[in-house]
Amino acid sequence: MFKLKIIVSFLFCFVASFGFAQNNSPNILLIVVDDMADWVGCMDGYPGKVHTPNIDRLAKRGVLFSNAHCTSPICGPSRAAILSGQRPEQNGVYNNRGIYSDYSDAVGFPLYFRQNGYVSLGAGKINHGYGCEIPENWDNCGPDTRHIGGPVNEAEMNIEGMDPTKYIKRFDVTLPQNPGALIDRPDNKYSTWDYCEFDIPDSEMPDGKIALWGVEQLQKSHKKPFLLACGFYRPHQPFYVPKKYFDLYDLDEIVLPKTVANDLNDVPVPGVHLAHGAWTSGKHETCLKYEQWKPMVRGYLAAISFADAQVGKLVDALDCSENAENTWIVLFSDHGWHLGEKEHWGKHTPWRNSTRVPFIIIPPKGMSTGDFKPAAECNQPVNLVDIYPTLVEMANLPKKEGLSGKSLLPLIENPNAKWDEATVTTIAHGNHAIHTKAWSYIHYYDGSEELYNIEDDPEEWVNLAKQPQHKALIEKLKKYIPEDRYKQYVRYGNWKACILHSGKMELYKMDGGSGISEQENVADTNTDVLSYIQGYLRKNNVSDTFFNLKEKHK
Repeated sequence: MFKLKIIVSFLFCFVASFGFAQNNSPNILLIVVDDMADWVGCMDGYPGKVHTPNIDRLAKRGVLFSNAHCTSPICGPSRAAILSGQRPEQNGVYNNRGIYSDYSDAVGFPLYFRQNGYVSLGAGKINHGYGCEIPENWDNCGPDTRHIGGPVNEAEMNIEGMDPTKYIKRFDVTLPQNPGALIDRPDNKYSTWDYCEFDIPDSEMPDGKIALWGVEQLQKSHKKPFLLACGFYRPHQPFYVPKKYFDLYDLDEIVLPKTVANDLNDVPVPGVHLAHGAWTSGKHETCLKYEQWKPMVRGYLAAISFADAQVGKLVDALDCSENAENTWIVLFSDHGWHLGEKEHWGKHTPWRNSTRVPFIIIPPKGMSTGDFKPAAECNQPVNLVDIYPTLVEMANLPKKEGLSGKSLLPLIENPNAKWDEATVTTIAHGNHAIHTKAWSYIHYYDGSEELYNIEDDPEEWVNLAKQPQHKALIEKLKKYIPEDRYKQYVRYGNWKACILHSGKMELYKMDGGSGISEQENVADTNTDVLSYIQGYLRKNNVSDTFFNLKEKHK
């Protein structure tokens, strides 16, 4: 019986692969993974061996954008930029509070496709949050990721019941397994800085359900061309995945990421705040104290391999479908992830560990795309905000006005085509990382800077910003800093003031806690600090866009 099923499956694939799609417009399969750094085989970001056969085979079929960066290294603004095609300065999303439709009248690309004759299908984490948060974007929504990508539920993950651990009977596991998991973020409802292997099949994970739903859509006959978006939660923490993915990695053979002692000594204060702030994960010093570096790295690798397996299911289903010859595949991560580099765990930093992402585009098998050659690598600086205009051109839809990015099709046809010198990542309010082929320039809200020669120093260990021979280069790269709805930024010790053109001032505390996220404006409860900053700026007629107020508060 088992052999018969294999034969039937093979015949279905063979016949379907010679079929014709029921429409003339190309379909698009969009695969989104979360928090995946360049730790995939085709990018060599992990210094050891990582098991990502499916993502690697996609790279061999398409174009790998090896110098691709997110628009913002945090879920909310990154996904808002991708969906709206607009940078934070346009769509109003700088942090994880709200979605682009709360701040702007942007038309998300799934809705734009619907308006132009496509059926838009979505499942999992496409927006920031659970499920299809913007209903008008979709004709049909599949499973969502649940609150932490499963398999445990909210009650089982509630920190109040962990003192210091909790036994989860239905899985026969005790959580958290990282003994430092509950220390650094006491205000969180859940502690997710953790790892655990579960003796369950993929289908019991939310991402597994999303993959199966995607396979089902790909196996259907569609009367209209389709845009199918599947958003997987992993490798986002907690690193809770089936046991078989942990079994791919021996703890004793885990290679730690490359780091250097005192890496932050030449980093300005705002960068140190971002590195040491335990907003998106725990602190590196806690990781070292509890000897969790290798176990956490192993958990992340297992989560990457689990996500890769879900990617493989979708690709296999497409290759066996009637749409195999007429479907683009686009795969990307919303941003990267630190695992101890720069003394940081998580994202929301200006360094390449956080901004650089896997990004692969594969043209349809049956379509001629200029001089495209499979297994191509493009090192031009590109951005995830370029996805929207690229999808529009792929589908031959009318050009959408008001987008921040531009179509990548010229680079798919010729990876060495003339292109922009730089692309920009924005970190919260007023911090920007500017990426070229050879350089990484970071400009903080107080005017402080970092500069790295990526060709000589890919780990960004040696800050060259103060060396006089680079002054002209820095002035050139500064011109890429985008105009903002905020007219001025001020650092006053550990306080950050953001001043709108109306004169209204927002205030954030940057030395730890939730201030790093810039989701809590504390201006109303710190009127003395606010008044002092306002008075100083007026008295001294300060008009600098980026300013460091160094006087002490009297």
